[in-house]
Parts: sequence; structure tokens; C-alpha cells
Amino acid sequence: MFEKTVITYGDGTPKTKHVTTNMLIEFDEGSGSATARSYFTVLQALPDLPLQTIAAGRYADRFDVVDGRWRCADRQVTIDLLGDVSRHLRHTPR
Repeated sequence: MFEKTVITYGDGTPKTKHVTTNMLIEFDEGSGSATARSYFTVLQALPDLPLQTIAAGRYADRFDVVDGRWRCADRQVTIDLLGDVSRHLRHTPR
């Protein structure tokens, strides 16, 4: 899915930085699960493209303990702000 949707450059990366902030984690040790909410900001810079924010939104995650280890069970992504992603995504969202 990554290769079909995200543009990568000579070093194999999309030249982005995903910054996750304001994380709130709630544990339910009795059930071996946890939820987390956080914000994300995606920055991109290229030699011919100045550093800019291309997306911002929220994550809602759920984790479960499987064989004694925490595993991500689900992630819901909400995009609140969308900038110029033409140099990041192969198909620009409408």
C-alpha cells in the first residue's frame, strides 16, 4: 500500500517528518488493553520545496496485550487540515 500511494525519492524516503504530540494513553490492565489519542503534523521539505506542513490531524489507537507484548490492534486517522500533498501522495485526495 505504501509504495502505491506515497511518492519516495532517491534515498527511498518520502522526505517527510511525522510529529506526534499531546498523546494521552489510558490503560485497562484488567482486560490487557489500552487506548491512545494524539495529534499528528506531517512536514515535508525537498531541495526545490521549502519546509511546509502538508497535513495535520488526530490518531485514535487501540492496543492489546498478545503473548505478553503490547500490539497495535486498531488505528483511526482523522485528517483535520490538508495542504499541498502533490509531492507526497501519488493520487491527491479530493
